[in-house]
Amino acid sequence: MITDLVPSRDPDDRVSWPIFRFTTVEGHEVEVTSSFGEGRPPQPADGITILYDPRKPHRAIINTSGQSGSSMGWILTALGLFLTTLSVLTALNIL
Repeated sequence: MITDLVPSRDPDDRVSWPIFRFTTVEGHEVEVTSSFGEGRPPQPADGITILYDPRKPHRAIINTSGQSGSSMGWILTALGLFLTTLSVLTALNIL
């Protein structure tokens, strides 16, 4: 659950870092300040899904596009692969 939001130190920046708390499978309660700031972070009343490594629960992330990898990242990766393939096919005189 989101317990608080840490606002940016820059008054012109609208980014906040969520603080969230969860209980591990072993029953340990962990509170984490996200290392990813978001312009539209989850709010305290929002239901969230936490992703964490049981060996390092303090390195948890909230399962959102901003924290677990944005869709823009996937789009840019796909575009890069397309352009690379196009370049290779052109170099081999296939196109």
